[in-house]
This record gives sequence, structure tokens and C-alpha cells, in this order.
Amino acid sequence: MVCFVRKSRGFTLVELLVVIAIIGILVALLLPAIQAAREAARRSQCTNNLKQLALAVTNYADTFKAFPQKKAGPQVGGCVLSNGNFGSGWMRLLPYYEQQAIYDVWASPQSFGGNNYSAFGPCMWDATAGVYQPYLEQVVTLLCPSDGAAARKAPTDRGRTNYMFSVGDTVGYDNNDTGTNGARVRGPFGNGQNAFRFADLIDGTANTAMLSERLFASDSWVVRRGNVHTYANVATSPGTCLTQIDPANPKRYISSAAVTNWGGRWDHGSTSHLAFNTVLAPNGPVCGSTNNDDSSHGVWTASSEHPGGVIVAMCDASVRFVSDSIDAGNPLAAPVTSGPSPYGVWGALGSRDGGEASSQY
Repeated sequence: MVCFVRKSRGFTLVELLVVIAIIGILVALLLPAIQAAREAARRSQCTNNLKQLALAVTNYADTFKAFPQKKAGPQVGGCVLSNGNFGSGWMRLLPYYEQQAIYDVWASPQSFGGNNYSAFGPCMWDATAGVYQPYLEQVVTLLCPSDGAAARKAPTDRGRTNYMFSVGDTVGYDNNDTGTNGARVRGPFGNGQNAFRFADLIDGTANTAMLSERLFASDSWVVRRGNVHTYANVATSPGTCLTQIDPANPKRYISSAAVTNWGGRWDHGSTSHLAFNTVLAPNGPVCGSTNNDDSSHGVWTASSEHPGGVIVAMCDASVRFVSDSIDAGNPLAAPVTSGPSPYGVWGALGSRDGGEASSQY
């Protein structure tokens, strides 16, 4: 009897290469779908954050009969004893988005690092502000999960925010804190003693932008994260900020631009850190008129990592997605202080009393 031993045959090199190629194709096909699903989840969380914050603003307005100021606070006693009228709107709103404990510390006298602070903290730029604990707190609700850079905060960094207050289509604002000049702000959030009511939203709550996004300023040269400074032209012709984009690389500023990375500190009430305006379409460049983060004029453009646009909360607390391609009118037009916005549908959404029909976009 003859026994035959059958030898098992392994993969040939060609078969192995074919299998690897098939796996590679499957991964290439599936990876975009996985990434899209993850971004959809992040966008949903971002939408929920903005909804919660918009409700916080409306609840505050119901309680105090006015929207919170973007920046306000005591100005007497020097920068350790007052915040110089720069107290952040997000800190003022803390009890309305479930952060009462942080608010209680901020709103009462405290001692940190051997320094004694009055209620509402020191000036954000004071030498002692780096040890003032409320400024270092990070509230997760203020971060968009799509912006990974914002979440990479060191313990000694100031708290960060991706969510910004609307100053409408106003280009000059932060040096107009008191008196009638401050009322020139065309959005729903004033400065100092200027607080707007629901009755001041003549265009209607559903037609007036309240909050939106800006990416954390983690890279001075990246158009959506850094900004150009000492660019005086922005005061009279904000659209000239577009010339600061490198035509060879639209994601970056030109090499001759003076750039910096303001934006995204939750403690600092200046527009450069805490607001956006509806002048240039979303995900465009940012330019300030001076080399100070409290520039008197600037375009502070909404931006995000969501493909194609940004999320915007309206003054009726509804939340919508606004495309990068929204009509932004004539960006080279001079800013206005009354009447219809020259910046198209986007500008109309920003102005609270421009008289425009801005609901279709």
C-alpha cells in the first residue's frame, strides 16, 4: 500500500501582494467614511454647545432685561484691584451654563499666589493675572470638539473658548466703551455701560446672529488661526484684509504680513479674543488695526474645522449652519453705523437694527 502525503500550499508572493492591495483599497475606501462620521459627531456636539450657550444668554437677558456686555467691570483701584472694564461676557454668564462655583470665586475677593484680588479679578494683562485661578479654569462647554488645538491647554494657560459673541457688522468698537459711542456696536453685545435689550433687536431675534465660532489662535501664520496686526486699512476698507492672504498658499498669510496669535481666551473681553463680526465670509482672514490685542478696529472672522462653514446661534436661540459661500456683499465698502449692511446677507444677519430682510441664506 502506497501512502501519499499531501503537502499544504502557502500563499505565493503574488497572492500575498494581491491580498495586501485589496486590504489597502478597503482601508482607503472606509477611512473617509470613518472620518466623516467622527466629524458629524463632533459637529453635533458643537451644535449642542452653542445651543446651551445661546439659552444661557437668553436666560440672562430674561433675568436682567438686557443681554450681557461682551466686556465690562470695575475700573478703579489699579489693575490688581479691578479688571479695567475688561471682564469677559463668558465669565459673567457662568451661572447660566452650570458653572456657578467658578462664578462665585470670580465675583468675590480672593487671594492667590500671595496677591489679594478684589471681586471680578485683575486686568488680564497685569503681571499678577497669571496666578489668578478663575482665569486659568477650562470649561469644556466653551470648546468645539473639532478644534483639537483648543483642547491642548497647559495648566498655566488661560482658559480657552471657541465660541464668540457677535458684534454684528461693526468694525470699530472696543475703544467705545461708554457714552453714546459705544452704542455704535451693531450686534447684540455692547461694552461697558452699553447693554442691549430684546427690544433693540429691530430686525427680529430669528434674523440676528448671537454666537458663532472661531478657531483657537494657535498659529500666527495660518489664516483661520492667526491674524495680521498693525493693518490700519481695515478701519475704512475691511475687505483689504483679503490681500494679506498668500496667493500661492491660501491657507497662510503673505510673508510680509505682521502676524500674531490673539484669539480664544475666555477671560479677556476684547473683541480680538472673544467676538466675531459679520463682515468677511466665514473662514476668511483676520486683521487688527494696531499691534495691541484691544485694537480699535478689525475684522474678526468666524472660523471652524467643520467642512464648508461655521455654526451660528441666533438671538432666538436657534442654531444654524452658515456656509463659507454666504453672500458677504462688498467687502471693500466702508463700515456703516446705521441702515442696511453693505456686507450682504452675512452683514444683515449681524446687524440688529439694519432693516434688512436677512432670513434667507
